[in-house]
Amino acid sequence: MADVIAAVTVDLAYALHAMCKEINARIRAAEHLPSTAKRCSRLINQIDNMIDGCSMEDRRITVILENIHMCMEELEKLVERLIRLGGSAGGGVCICLSLAGKGKDALNAEEELERCESELRKHLESLVQATQLHTYSSRASNKLKQVDSRRFWDEHFGDQREVSVTALAQALRHECDNKGGGVDVDTATGICKTCFSGGDVVTVLSFGEVFNQASIPETMKELAKRANAASHLFKVTVYDYEARKPDRSLDAGFLMCRDTDSLKVLRSQVITHALTLGDEESSDDDSEFDYDDEPKKAAPQREKPRRRRQSALDAVPPEYQFLAYGDFTFFLDECETRVRRKQERDLAGLSYIDRVSIVRDDDLPDSLKPKKKGASKARADADSAWEKSSQGTSVGDDDEDADQGTGSEDVAETIMRKAAEAAAAAACKDIATAIRTASVLMGLRIAAKKCKIPEESVSFLVEIDQLRQAAEAIAPTSAGAVSMPRLRLVKASATNIAERFLSEETQYKLPVSKESAAAAYKTIQRTATLADDPDPLPGLDHGMLEALRGPFDEVEAALAPALAVLKEKNSSVNQVVRSKQNSDAPKHRVVVLGGGYAGAMTVFNLCNDPEERFHVTLIDPKNYWEDPTQQPMTLPDPGESVTQGRLANATVPFSKVVNKNGKHIAGLAMSISKTHVEVGSERTVIPFDSLVVNTGSAYNSNIKVVNPTLDYRYRQMKAEASVIKNSETILVIGGGLVGTEMTSNVATKYPEKKVIICQAGPYILPRVPEAHDKVTAFWESLGNVEVHLNERVIEFDDMLQEYKTDKGNTFNAGKVIRATGYKPNTDFFKDANTDPAIAAALDEKDFVKCDPNLRLHGFSNIYVSGDIVEDAYFGKTGVTRSGERFPERLAAVAGSHSYVVTNNIKRTITGETLASMDASRDPFGQPVEISLGLEKGLAVVHGDLAPMYVGMGFDFGVDNEEFVKYGCAISPNVPGLKDYISDLCAKATYIPEAHEGLRQFGAMDPKVLDPLAPPMPPPPGSDGAGGGEADQDPADPAPEPTEEAKADVPEAAPAEAEE
Repeated sequence: MADVIAAVTVDLAYALHAMCKEINARIRAAEHLPSTAKRCSRLINQIDNMIDGCSMEDRRITVILENIHMCMEELEKLVERLIRLGGSAGGGVCICLSLAGKGKDALNAEEELERCESELRKHLESLVQATQLHTYSSRASNKLKQVDSRRFWDEHFGDQREVSVTALAQALRHECDNKGGGVDVDTATGICKTCFSGGDVVTVLSFGEVFNQASIPETMKELAKRANAASHLFKVTVYDYEARKPDRSLDAGFLMCRDTDSLKVLRSQVITHALTLGDEESSDDDSEFDYDDEPKKAAPQREKPRRRRQSALDAVPPEYQFLAYGDFTFFLDECETRVRRKQERDLAGLSYIDRVSIVRDDDLPDSLKPKKKGASKARADADSAWEKSSQGTSVGDDDEDADQGTGSEDVAETIMRKAAEAAAAAACKDIATAIRTASVLMGLRIAAKKCKIPEESVSFLVEIDQLRQAAEAIAPTSAGAVSMPRLRLVKASATNIAERFLSEETQYKLPVSKESAAAAYKTIQRTATLADDPDPLPGLDHGMLEALRGPFDEVEAALAPALAVLKEKNSSVNQVVRSKQNSDAPKHRVVVLGGGYAGAMTVFNLCNDPEERFHVTLIDPKNYWEDPTQQPMTLPDPGESVTQGRLANATVPFSKVVNKNGKHIAGLAMSISKTHVEVGSERTVIPFDSLVVNTGSAYNSNIKVVNPTLDYRYRQMKAEASVIKNSETILVIGGGLVGTEMTSNVATKYPEKKVIICQAGPYILPRVPEAHDKVTAFWESLGNVEVHLNERVIEFDDMLQEYKTDKGNTFNAGKVIRATGYKPNTDFFKDANTDPAIAAALDEKDFVKCDPNLRLHGFSNIYVSGDIVEDAYFGKTGVTRSGERFPERLAAVAGSHSYVVTNNIKRTITGETLASMDASRDPFGQPVEISLGLEKGLAVVHGDLAPMYVGMGFDFGVDNEEFVKYGCAISPNVPGLKDYISDLCAKATYIPEAHEGLRQFGAMDPKVLDPLAPPMPPPPGSDGAGGGEADQDPADPAPEPTEEAKADVPEAAPAEAEE
């Protein structure tokens, strides 16, 4: 019995010991559970931060991340319970009892916790290996998916999330130098600023978007090469392989490439270009700003890349889908030599690009047809230009490795394109940015018209923005002090803006409520009155600026649709316009820059070619032609409405000038190359076979404008007339032809007003020797004209309306008309994208040098006409008082230019002899009609020519002896004659009979040499051989003007008004 009791006691003791041991183990485990749980909680947070931003495109990484998330969820729930137990219980025993009460074992809980932690760490190690992470910390380079990009960012910037453009450029230079790229810091900085839209800071994500497919040194090298390469217009020509001739049923248009591109890059560009062929609104010239069309509908929401790619493919017309899918083969020399896919990367430059022919793969014989390697998968995954170009086609066994993947040149091409689009978008990101760049501002004006928003809305914002900038430029004063220069500036400008745009009598139509306009106008007038106090209160300038804020905000909001239209247009940079052809036979594409008199005549003539051989594209920011020679007579009284009166008689909508064989595109020319022009801030590309540059000239005043719409031009003229009507004194600066006309028309319209004319030289109308005495005597008879000779205005204060001269006089005038000459509109010749050989055509005065056929030297298809042509191709005045003869830029000569240019374009096609100009054959100078009001005018014509003009119906109403004696005469017939000529010029731009009639004047011009024209009798007084005046050897050139003589010649009378 004792033995049994002893055995039982031993067993019981052993059991109790074991139980106590297990209890102690669970208590100890329970005591460690809270700390273990907290350690696991920290691990969860660390892992959560680290895996943020890991690429989800790699399948292996995706699976690992899914496992990690599952482990983290399981561990997180367990940790949360254990931490809660640890916080509520008193210690290990309590935690153990709490777990036991819920049927849980502390040891099992610890084991489960450690198992989840261990499993999580194993998955994390797999993730580290898969993503090549070297630490558990969250590094900035983890955001980059390209191996070389991650290495570069780690080495140079570590954990920085963003760096400056300069710092990145320095790092790229260092990288390229070490890797043999040889890109210097200046080039690298320039490329970076282009690629990153000119921003000051580059984030790691934006860096990854750029350098994402190829090594950095190679990409930078290609970027530098492309940045210095010229643009090239490539015609996408599809050939019929059997016939070895172009397939005339397909017109895939043009695309822009670089003259250093390889055929591999060209392939990707053809594929990208093909996707645009399904967009009817953007693939032809009807997509440009049409004045009579409704604005485009809002763009659909952005789709995912693959879906967007497939949508674009579905929209491509069936006949062009082979281009979009890349199912074509390059050949050289009209299908003579096939280019294998693996050769495309090595064939680069214009020597290959210009020889390329495109052939459908399906049209090739079986022996040449490419074999597809996973083409369907490539098409599905193609979300970018370089991916679309790598579809793995091959020909034969030796081309199996033809698909060489993405190259740095592909990446560089796409980077440059995206950067250009981003820069264009940044230029119109908001109204304030858009109105500060000339080309973008013009685009906003055109977009406003398209959205049926009055154009003056844009002008209103521009003037207020300029006032704000001018006010900010004046140094601020101390607190509570008054800056008198700033106050005077703001007072004068704000009252001027309020009077013209916000008053009840305004001619303009702003999208502003009457209450808002009235309140702003009243506040500005009241504050301006306070500003006249000798000791004005501080803050008055700020008060006037604030008063304009309300109307400014209303107009800005109203322009939101126009800004949206502009953004949509600027989203595609260097888009190539396709010309609609109305017949199967391809037409000769003619682009005319500028719709002044010469330009409008050229457009109408070629559009109405009997054989319909031409498609004509007119580029002009306006939607109408205007006769600027009528401006002096129109300014005091534009007429009753936009359709009745002087302005209506002197304007013609371009819709009448351009017919079905042409197109008007509203915009400013930005650059010219040998094959195309760029238009607008988005630099839309317009290809041409022949180009006519006719962009005219500009004054410093509103004599010539580029307002897109005739409605606004009329309201602008009415506003100018109102200013003249409400001014006591009008100052005219310049005593040449325009200044004389302006002075006379204002003085005769308003005899009660004082008109001051200030002429730098000693004579009025110095180019007409006898005109000075006649005109000044006429002004003296009016009694309200004050003439100042040999006097220049040297200080202009438009705010205070004070103008000081070099003789110490100060003129106070409510209206100033500047007629001190003009300058040619040739700035686009100086653009960086203009071909250097074309840019070299400018002379020292920025006029365009050309040959006698009016073609740029060295170019058989680029013509010039109108005011921009160099002096040598204009007739000269008679001998002036100083003995010189000066070129006179008049509408009649512009018409002669158009006659020569249109004939030469036609004869270039037929191979006939070209027409030319020879200004030395003008023996009598240019006839001119100068209005001195609506009742009298000055006729300037050589006495030997006057009878001929009278016989043609141009009755000057003067005895010819006066012309013989003086070369000029005042007559009541001149204003009517000037109106009659203006009416003829207007009708000649859209009525065939009138057009042919005025073209005959061009043929009769002695300066025109047309070997195919019927012979004409020599002008009276001529020796029949042309040449100079009767007493001058025609071989002797006209003497160059002396400096003294130039001072006597303020300006001529330009005929054009294009841009």
